[in-house]
Amino acid sequence: MNMEEIVDKYLGRKLMILNEKFMEVLTIGPDSAFAIVTMGKTEPHVVNSWNSYVTVEGDTLLIPAGRMLETEHNIERDNNIQLTICNREVTGKSYTGTGFLVRGKASFEKEGERFERIRDKFFWARAVLVVNVESIEQTL
Repeated sequence: MNMEEIVDKYLGRKLMILNEKFMEVLTIGPDSAFAIVTMGKTEPHVVNSWNSYVTVEGDTLLIPAGRMLETEHNIERDNNIQLTICNREVTGKSYTGTGFLVRGKASFEKEGERFERIRDKFFWARAVLVVNVESIEQTL
């Protein structure tokens, strides 16, 4: 059974854009930091989080936000977002180690069912960064 079949069987949803290799990057090996990029008023703004913090729902990523205040302000102006997520333990195109560039639309949720689920896992979360993935590209 491949990762997509496992997700479908146990979570009752299919992965559309997010593929098996991407799921391996999030779940295998030691935790890795990833970059979250939004457009500020004059230049890109970057913050980091951890692979293990990401919850996947279909083609949506839920990321707990402890701070990310500037990121939230940027998303209010322009909801385009990019993430780079990598893992040194997952075999890539040519060797061990791979990464992805993720593009999508983002919003912050501070209440509701998704927020409560994330808050239960991460008591410090003041909000959830919701990323509706539009594309992924394996970069390594």
